[in-house]
Amino acid sequence: MRATDTSKVSTWNFKLLLGACVFVSGASVMVLQFLIVRILERDFGGALQVWAAVISVCLAGISLGYYLGGYLADRYYSFRVLGLMLLLGGLAAASVETLAGWIGARLFEIDFAIAWHPYAAALFSSFVPNLLLGTILPQAIKLGTSELARVGKSVGRIAALSELGSIFGVILTAQVLIVYVGVRESLYALAAVLALAGLGLLATGKRLLPVTVLAGCLLLSVPQLAVGQSRGNIVFEEYSAYHHIIVEDIGAHRILRFNQDIQSTMSLANPSTGGFEYTDFFHVPLVLNPSIDRSLFIGLGGGTGPKDFLAYYPEMQVDVVEIDPMVIDVARRYFTVPEHERLRIAQQDGRNWLRRNRTPYGTVVIDAYASGGPYGAYLPYHLATKEFFEIVSANLRTGGSVVFNAIGSYGGMNADVIRDVYTTLNAVFHAVYVFQAQTSINTVFVAVKIDPDDLDDDGLLDGKHWPEGPWLNHLASGVRLQEMVAELAGKGIMNKPRMGTRVTQFSRVHSRNIAGTVLTDNRAPVDRGRR
Repeated sequence: MRATDTSKVSTWNFKLLLGACVFVSGASVMVLQFLIVRILERDFGGALQVWAAVISVCLAGISLGYYLGGYLADRYYSFRVLGLMLLLGGLAAASVETLAGWIGARLFEIDFAIAWHPYAAALFSSFVPNLLLGTILPQAIKLGTSELARVGKSVGRIAALSELGSIFGVILTAQVLIVYVGVRESLYALAAVLALAGLGLLATGKRLLPVTVLAGCLLLSVPQLAVGQSRGNIVFEEYSAYHHIIVEDIGAHRILRFNQDIQSTMSLANPSTGGFEYTDFFHVPLVLNPSIDRSLFIGLGGGTGPKDFLAYYPEMQVDVVEIDPMVIDVARRYFTVPEHERLRIAQQDGRNWLRRNRTPYGTVVIDAYASGGPYGAYLPYHLATKEFFEIVSANLRTGGSVVFNAIGSYGGMNADVIRDVYTTLNAVFHAVYVFQAQTSINTVFVAVKIDPDDLDDDGLLDGKHWPEGPWLNHLASGVRLQEMVAELAGKGIMNKPRMGTRVTQFSRVHSRNIAGTVLTDNRAPVDRGRR
């Protein structure tokens, strides 16, 4: 040992202490990146740019940290300096969510260079903790090298231990922290671990207890399940930044797939028909409020819903937000989504769009799924939380509704997701209807906004009774909804076939007193693909 504060640590404790520092810092770097992505997705969506921004800032911070760490190692050669970096890194990590929220709110006031906003947010909120954690490895290498002839072995051993920590951090975050703990709690726990480790090292001048380190991790692997060969004629296949997109003709239908998960269907003989049954429930808000003249779809797919709205509601302005530009191109080329004066399609994340929108909608239809995980299609978490639904509510007029499609059924597949989404919607909206498709495993929620402050002294909106205004007596029974559909059909307002049947297809959620978890930005494990 050299004549520094390290000489007061026994050789055995010295190795354990140094190994623990390297392992913890390696794990912390990866845990931090996942948590930062989760935080930034709240403002900027699950876009590729968010991951690119976080990774870029991480690499930049660690690179500069390596340089600074090398200088500190040569200048001080001290466990105490190493401890100070860990302590400061913990304090910086604890501030990430606050800083990200602050900068996100400021960036939404800026309408230029929008593509670079995630990079600015990542830089502002996470550069410093990445830099501080980057200083650990070069200092550890200097402290752990006692003989020039064994430098290579020392560097290899310490670098390998750091990477093992990173692997552990990835698995811990994906399998435990985000799913069972929550983003904020995980972030504060990470900060506490770093801070306590730093304080411990700052006390190296005193007697230390032996440090025990978990040195092994289970190597988890998910077997790649063989996917059956397509039974039809593939007319388009390409990889976008978000999906493996396949368009194929099977019999009389055209199918859109993302990573083998079916997203949309269309009749080749009559492109205006052939969609999934669950898309009929998108029209329920027009039963509850026939005066709706402006709608938003989050998620385009093959465009079944927007095409229906254009066809059945001639006065309706239809906006669509789709994050993947290739999906927009495919929908136009292969699924007859038209260029139309009443149809506007924007390439953007849906939550981001609503944060910037200034004109309220009568209905917002959320039919957005990600794909490619081990369990197939899954809900983007940032589009299924209480905070997101509050943003949706702020973009709805009184009497308007949000429609939310979820793959699953109460009492069946993804029952916990159905329960939690229902509970979350009830925490935000006045009333929630839940419908169950019969020909697919889809549950469709229709949540109605009623703001008493918008109603006049007679309890009406703009003095108009239904059907000139919204229906305000919720929840209506299936029989009453059938009567409303029949009345609208008689007036020529509702011409969508089968709606009289659809409005009676209630999910069992309606007859159960369920108590799920309110999904929040802090904890919403809906994208884990639970079964």
